[in-house]
Amino acid sequence: MVELPEGVRIEEVPVEKRYRSATSALMNRVRRLYEEIYSRFGDEGLELIRDVSAQFGKEIAERAKKRVKESDAKSVALYIIRIFNNVRGEGKVVEWGENRVVIRVNRCPYPFESPELCEAHTTMERVVVETLGDGLRYYIEKSIPRGDSYCDHVIEKVCEKGG
Repeated sequence: MVELPEGVRIEEVPVEKRYRSATSALMNRVRRLYEEIYSRFGDEGLELIRDVSAQFGKEIAERAKKRVKESDAKSVALYIIRIFNNVRGEGKVVEWGENRVVIRVNRCPYPFESPELCEAHTTMERVVVETLGDGLRYYIEKSIPRGDSYCDHVIEKVCEKGG
């Protein structure tokens, strides 16, 4: 907190309200930065967003390895849900199986309008899932930017480890 001069006071905003407001503002700022990068640099801009998102995903996955059961779709999905919750993602799990988990998000926290920007941004989630699990893959089956009314984030086991 910033220390004010003696006698100067400002209204104290509750932590939850501060967090909600700051998170929303940051998500909108990220989206605007992505839009500008894509507008100015086209496909090269998308590649830059993918590269940065992939690197971030690798760093997150390395930290997550201690908390996640390797190659376990449910365990990895819980970690992805934790990430979504940190950015105030709103939705629910609509499928919870040993080999497939679907997380439905009703409102994008960013909120992306471009399918290309959404795909580039979610490279992070894909890299997290694929790094944490041999034979796991991540993809978006339904997407608000593609015209669907919600996004379905899928974590799926496609093969047994080593086979």
